[in-house]
Amino acid sequence: MEIFKIQDLTYYYPNSEKPALDNINLTINEGEFILLFGESGSGKSTLGRVFNKIVPEFYGGKIKGKIHGNEEVGMVFQDPERQLLMDRVEREIAFGLENLGVEHEIMKKKVMECLSFLNMWDIKDKKTYELSGGQKQKTAIGATIAMGYKILVFDEPTSQLDPVTAEEILNIIKRLNDELGYTIILIEQRIDRCFHLADRILFMEDARLVFDGKPKDFVFWCNSKNISFLPPVADFFVKIGQEMIPFTVKEGRKQLKTMLKCKNFNKKEILHKDYQNKDEIINIKKLKFTYKGGKDALKGIDLRVEKGEILGIMGENGGGKSTLLKNISGILKPTKGEIVVKGVVGFLSQNPNDYLFNDTLYEELKYTLDNNDIKDYSRIDKVLKDLNIYEYRHKNPRDLSGGEKQRAALASILVMEPEILLLDEPTRGLDNIIKDRLGEILLNLKKLGKTIIIVTHDVEFLGKFTDRVCLIFDGQIAQIGSKCEVLNSGIYYSTQINKLFSGKLDGILTLKDALDLFEHSPKEGVI
Repeated sequence: MEIFKIQDLTYYYPNSEKPALDNINLTINEGEFILLFGESGSGKSTLGRVFNKIVPEFYGGKIKGKIHGNEEVGMVFQDPERQLLMDRVEREIAFGLENLGVEHEIMKKKVMECLSFLNMWDIKDKKTYELSGGQKQKTAIGATIAMGYKILVFDEPTSQLDPVTAEEILNIIKRLNDELGYTIILIEQRIDRCFHLADRILFMEDARLVFDGKPKDFVFWCNSKNISFLPPVADFFVKIGQEMIPFTVKEGRKQLKTMLKCKNFNKKEILHKDYQNKDEIINIKKLKFTYKGGKDALKGIDLRVEKGEILGIMGENGGGKSTLLKNISGILKPTKGEIVVKGVVGFLSQNPNDYLFNDTLYEELKYTLDNNDIKDYSRIDKVLKDLNIYEYRHKNPRDLSGGEKQRAALASILVMEPEILLLDEPTRGLDNIIKDRLGEILLNLKKLGKTIIIVTHDVEFLGKFTDRVCLIFDGQIAQIGSKCEVLNSGIYYSTQINKLFSGKLDGILTLKDALDLFEHSPKEGVI
């Protein structure tokens, strides 16, 4: 049954001459699971906000076209902290119901059901500011579904979460669709996590809806257009000419069995070389850090970083990754231990809004240069062009999309050309094309002798662009080594392509590795 119909919808944000949505025509049916994605700044979030009338009723601006449908729509935003108002979890879930004047007994039942469905009984009395990222996201979801919305829009709900927690959140969203019949509109950039969940794909490009159809049709459409927006498993099979395209690792492994004869492949040619040691630029010994509340965030870290390497750091939410970067940058001082850093450090934290306070993007970067007594303003245009945000140089950075803000904040650090670059979740909100462009920038900086440390949950990005990977759990290093050593045959901390080939061929981390394998293998190895 049709619940929303959008006809010829065009929308402009206030004081903007460029449409955020351009001639959108779309129908939403009850019970669908829709995956909405596209380039950063293409209008995904704006379209999501149309359904619950935040656009234009809250943002203002100019709108034309028709929107048919009076269903109430709940929305869970990318940053759950912006939705949490009360001090305890149970109170947060009840808050919306209280505002609606729901009777106490009915309200109590709804809260209990939400806590049970989301498996949150153990945290119902916890302070919301004490929750992990995943717990905050579950609380935001609970508060939304408790109010009875049957249509839910999720705006990048997993972008800040580790792989384990991200999968838990996506399983919850899928259960809402499968078991309760909720209509789901999921806006995501990390489509490797959720492509297989969707009934339907909406793909946006430059404010226009350019694809609306089944996931399988999107795979072939995307390949024909040479657009890099497919999850790795599907991308691999379509690029080697298969007609049956698996969407999950499990499906892919079954199909791969009929294609591989391992004896025809020379494993030595496909294994990654271990990273070669170079001059030391960071040396950390027995580092411990305890926050004022008594939480031991780091518990004896020993870490040596070489000049000119790209080191990736992964691990659970709250495991100490960001705390480690802040200690290296000097923002935090170690409780115990020693840190030796040989070079100027540039640090990008998780929240891009911390870096954006000038009236234009150009002034933002000029302020950074002036503050560091650097007079080479030609750096500004170069960095803006490298990150594909040059067209916004005279725009207020606070008016940019989430992904564009992330690039703007990154530009404010890159423009200094620091010797050591510390990046905390730099790929959050970035589409595949921009992520690859960022990776190439980092590789070029590496060639110039720069040292880069990246904290991220994006294992696919680390598989492509890092030399070494470090896994941190509960404030301690669990493993560190070449990316092949750490990411090969992992359970969660491994790439999709590696999981696809696990147990068959070692050392295959990226799509390029897999395609090179087939290109250079004997023909009889493929049926």
